[in-house]
Amino acid sequence: MKPNVLHVRIAVCLGFAALSVILLGPFQGLETKLGLSDKTAHAAAFYVLSLGLFASMPRTRRTDLAFGVLGFAAATEIAQTFTGRAGSFEDLAADAVGIVIAVLPAMVERLRYNLNRAPEL
Repeated sequence: MKPNVLHVRIAVCLGFAALSVILLGPFQGLETKLGLSDKTAHAAAFYVLSLGLFASMPRTRRTDLAFGVLGFAAATEIAQTFTGRAGSFEDLAADAVGIVIAVLPAMVERLRYNLNRAPEL
């Protein structure tokens, strides 16, 4: 069966839900069992989540989606303070790095496109 946008959107919603449970639940140290550092795990999770969101909403600007994912990251860090875990600006920064790494290639490609269409001086 060929995947369509609905399938991707369902997968992204499940990704948001799973990441919420992992970030807010009693799963501290889970990343070490996968051989990752805390910051690497944060960056990787938000990189994958961003790419999934970009694929699931092809008509929405990637930068708008990236800011939405960053808002989700900030909300989870704030919510952690209410669940007995510590919210961390460093974790939020790692989340932002993952988001930027996801959106940067598209921004470079857009720049290349605009420069290619610009008249030569």
